[in-house]
Parts: sequence; C-alpha cells; structure tokens
Amino acid sequence: MAPPIVVKIVNVFAFIFLLGYNSYAGLFGEPDNSPYHNTHPNYFTPACFVYGVWALIHVLLLGFVIYQFFPAANEVVYDGIHWHFLSINVWNSVWLFAYETNHTILAIIPILFLLGQVSYVYGTIKFRYPAQTWGETLWIHAPFSLFHGWAFVLTILSLFVAFSQEKVDDGSPSILTKILVFFGLAVLESVAVGYIEKCKGDITGAIVIDLTLYGIAVEQDDPFIRWTAIIFGVITSFHILKPIVNMFLHRRREEGAPLLG
Repeated sequence: MAPPIVVKIVNVFAFIFLLGYNSYAGLFGEPDNSPYHNTHPNYFTPACFVYGVWALIHVLLLGFVIYQFFPAANEVVYDGIHWHFLSINVWNSVWLFAYETNHTILAIIPILFLLGQVSYVYGTIKFRYPAQTWGETLWIHAPFSLFHGWAFVLTILSLFVAFSQEKVDDGSPSILTKILVFFGLAVLESVAVGYIEKCKGDITGAIVIDLTLYGIAVEQDDPFIRWTAIIFGVITSFHILKPIVNMFLHRRREEGAPLLG
C-alpha cells in the first residue's frame, strides 16, 4: 500500500484539478454547455444561486487538503478516505465532460458512481470516525456532508435533464411531468429528513437539499411545482431546526441543573 504522504499529496493534486475544472466550467466555459448555467432547463431546474453551494464545498475541501497533514487527521484520511477522494474527483470530471458534450444520458453513469463514492466516504467518516474536535467537524465531516447532499441533488437533476420534459417559454408541464417532479421533490425531502433522523442530527447535507427545494420554488412558474417545492422546503426547514432547538434546550437544562440541585 502507498505511504500516507503519497495519498495526501495525491489528494492535493486531485483537489487542484477539481477546483480548476469546476471553476472553468462555471466561470469561463461555454454557458450553453455548462451544467452550472441551466443549459437544459426543465421543470426540476433550481435557480442559479443554488449552484453557489459548489463554492462553499470547494472552500471546505481546501481546508480538508490542508488539515489532512495534521497528525489528528492521519487515521481518518489514510484508513477511511484513502484513494476515494481521488475517485470522487475522477467521476466528477467524467460526469462534467459528458454533460458539457451533451451526452446527458451517458452522464447518468458517472454521476451514479460519483454519488456512490461520496456516499462511501460520508458513511465511513460519519459512523467509523466520528468527529472529536471542531477541526475534524469543520474540515473533514462538513465538506463531505455538503458534498454528499450536493451529489444527491446533482444525481436527481441529471436524471431529469436526461429523461424529463424540456421547459420552454410559454409552455406548461404535462401531468406525467408534474407527477415525476412531485416524486423527485419527495425523494429530496426524504433524504434531507434522513440526515436529521438517521445520521445523528446531521444538518449540513439537509441544508443543501433544503436550499435546492427553495431554489426550485423560485425558478419554476407552475403553481403546483412551486407550492410543492415550498411545502417540502418548509417541512425540511423544521426538521433542520429540530436538532438545533434540542441542543439549545439540552444546554439550558445542563446550566440549570446545578442551580436546582
């Protein structure tokens, strides 16, 4: 097996490539080809501000590739993440290339592999290497939690780009399209709730999905789609607030216990 320093150096170059390719596609590439410019508008497309999540993910991943050189990160990076970060970057690049060259159906394959790799890393660090410090929370768990939520969003978006009805000016969605959008929104909301209920109150990935739900509501004009997205967004927001409120109440009880005793 490769020494830990080799894995970490490869992670640095993988991040540089990820940052460069995504930045080029979003800022300098052809707007008609980039997935970050709503090039294939459909009735599941969110508003452009949602894609700002990528910027935050890149900032946190920059922190990750720096933090990985600290001794506290050795075990989780080498034994947990290992080569999977490189694999994530490879599949992201393949998906982006397929999308930019208008192979939207073929793009489903790499985005599913990307989701699988991010899911593996997310599950590994979440359940096998729980955060012990704020550094681990911010620079290891947060970026991959955000990335996991975002990868799930991109997967659903890619499926709609490949197979759903295209949105045109003065057009309206068919009944089938409305049904598919409803199920797509329901899946996103269910995943967001799963972050809260099944993943120890992980609000990071849920926030990404919640932002996407509100972004869809902003972008879409059809009343059924807009209000469905808003309702699911509000439900998700309440679930996000739940662990925050519980944590606040728990601290209040701890502070009040000595006084009552």
